[in-house]
Amino acid sequence: MVFPSIELAEEIIDLFNKSGASEFEFCDGTLRFKIRRSVAVAATTNVRTAAVVPPSGDAPPRVAASPASDLPVTSFMHGVFHHAPAPDQAPFVTIGTSVVKDQQIGILEAMKVFMPVVAPVDGFVTIIHVENGIEVAAGQPLLTISTMAPAGAAS
Repeated sequence: MVFPSIELAEEIIDLFNKSGASEFEFCDGTLRFKIRRSVAVAATTNVRTAAVVPPSGDAPPRVAASPASDLPVTSFMHGVFHHAPAPDQAPFVTIGTSVVKDQQIGILEAMKVFMPVVAPVDGFVTIIHVENGIEVAAGQPLLTISTMAPAGAAS
């Protein structure tokens, strides 16, 4: 299989590198390729262990666990983050939602292209950092997943 031109390949790779995406796949019937970037996970710090705190007033509940178990899910590209598949539908996840690896937890939209955001690990959503419909930058935290069960949860 041959690219139509080396310039096209270079342009695609350059755009991929600038996008911050972790994976890109292209297929037009005769040409198919996939580019994948391994993503390093940054450790979080300054997170205290606490139980699920019921909401008081308008503040959403927040579940916290040990720093080693909290994994921020960051935006893999610049775009608009959506919590739900459509404006009139329920969000994919909320605080305290149990998730499994590769479960869809949101959508990133850029130039009318919708890319799924998936959970990188099994766990529980502890923090939602971004409101629905907000523009985000590549690398910006969208939500946090804890790999430990919330305090008081059944084992």
